[in-house]
Amino acid sequence: MSQFKVVITDFSEPDNTLEAEEFKVSGLDIELIRLNARSPEDLYPIVAEADALMVQWVKITRQVMRNLTQCKVISRYGIGVDMVDLEAATERGILVCNVPDFCIEEVSTHTIAFVLSLNRHILIHHAHVRSGKWGGVAGGAPSRLSSQTVGIAGLGNIGRAVARKASCLGLKVLGYDPYVPTEQAHALGVELVGLDDLLRRSDYVTLHCPLTDETRHLIGKAQLALMKPSAYLINMARGPVVDQSALYQALTAGIIKGAALDVLEQEPPSPDDPLLKLDNLIFTPHTASWTAESLEQLRRDTAHNVVAVLQGKLPRSIVNRKGLHLAEAL
Repeated sequence: MSQFKVVITDFSEPDNTLEAEEFKVSGLDIELIRLNARSPEDLYPIVAEADALMVQWVKITRQVMRNLTQCKVISRYGIGVDMVDLEAATERGILVCNVPDFCIEEVSTHTIAFVLSLNRHILIHHAHVRSGKWGGVAGGAPSRLSSQTVGIAGLGNIGRAVARKASCLGLKVLGYDPYVPTEQAHALGVELVGLDDLLRRSDYVTLHCPLTDETRHLIGKAQLALMKPSAYLINMARGPVVDQSALYQALTAGIIKGAALDVLEQEPPSPDDPLLKLDNLIFTPHTASWTAESLEQLRRDTAHNVVAVLQGKLPRSIVNRKGLHLAEAL
């Protein structure tokens, strides 16, 4: 019998060779169990003796926590941890870890790609040519990018990278983040403003905040009504940060000009989701973080978090550090 049991609850890759390599290099005697769980109930009988969980999307609820008799760490394949009940984990003394820096380059670049595509009307022009036409695209000429403003809601690692890249393109940058000091924003060349002000003044509003009770439906009917009729909304955070029903109404009524979404409230969307039928909306399938390099880093660093805890060390990134009364210096 192995010394430790590590359960991978769900994952989209065909194998877990990279994770297994990290465990082997550590010298720890680990039994690695791979699941394909789609609901918390799928986990109950299997995770009871797990020393660690590695989680992609399945929800780790309070009830799942009750079944964890010896778990020391839950390591998330990603940045957001909204699928993990942090309060329940903290109550049970379980560390919750993430990989906060694996896709800063990718998601910030994807955001800028959305801005450029929306600004230059790339998809509209593509469809125009594919339909056998040339020149004279309906809708008028786009605005010069350097005369426009991007508003970034959430100035974490990715939001700050977007600010730097947007500044290089000549865009004026506004930022909203109640947890970022004004001096820090100014050092990035970002004017820190309230959310309403950001919505009113921005030509592109891009979302980079975590999903919490505070940010769920952060952008709804009232917020969309504040935006310019010529403005675009970009969601790179989590689907539920935006009220999709309100977004549909805003896009069909001309309250805003368009949107670009890498995330949705329901993933994958229902085939009859009305958003899928709109021409003023660009989708990517939650792939903004996706490169060969980011994927390898994600898999190895998720395993590193587990290894550190099982070796009696603190991992690099602990989400519920304060709740567990761990020293900030650690």
